[in-house]
Amino acid sequence: MKLIITILLSSVLLSCSATTIQSKIEKDTIQKEQLGIEQKAEQLKIIYQKLTSPYGEVYEQEYFNAFPDSFGLLNGLFGYTDKKPMGRDFNPRPLYNDAYLYIEKFFKLNEIEKEKYNKKIIDISINGIWYADGVANFQHGLQSKVKNNLGTFCELLSNRKDKEIKSFWYFYFDGPCPEKKIPEELQKVKQINEKIYLLMQEALKDVQEEWKGLH
Repeated sequence: MKLIITILLSSVLLSCSATTIQSKIEKDTIQKEQLGIEQKAEQLKIIYQKLTSPYGEVYEQEYFNAFPDSFGLLNGLFGYTDKKPMGRDFNPRPLYNDAYLYIEKFFKLNEIEKEKYNKKIIDISINGIWYADGVANFQHGLQSKVKNNLGTFCELLSNRKDKEIKSFWYFYFDGPCPEKKIPEELQKVKQINEKIYLLMQEALKDVQEEWKGLH
């Protein structure tokens, strides 16, 4: 009997120890990610100041390279940490207050090779979801670029996996008041690449379903 109790106590202690270790690993990971975000924010601040100085165009490539290349990093710098876009636990990220300025500057870069520039826009948009303020600013810039360069974006998207193409369009349409149908300016996609058009339709439908009943 004593042996059984000892074994049970050992199992509980080991379980608690494992939980404590896992908790510490998760905490350390979060702290490292936070430190990385803070360092990235400081780096972008410095380059932004250079870019907005006289003859700042020489720093465009440096700013482009430093600008986030994923949705997670975009929101980590310019957004806030709510688990849901319309949640209540508002916790602004390092560059939240000046997000519009940084994002506007990104969309006004003129010296970047166009394919790399548009590819980065796609990279950031994949896995994206709508948030107010900074993320919404990026979404507006994305929409403008796509409308004015439909052929280019369709060509780049054609090299992506279906899941990524659909995710790109999901972010494009996401928001509290989604489109009821594919906008007229995007109808040309059907002639350019029917597969992309169908995935775009699926993405819009998913967005509509997501926001149904939340108004």
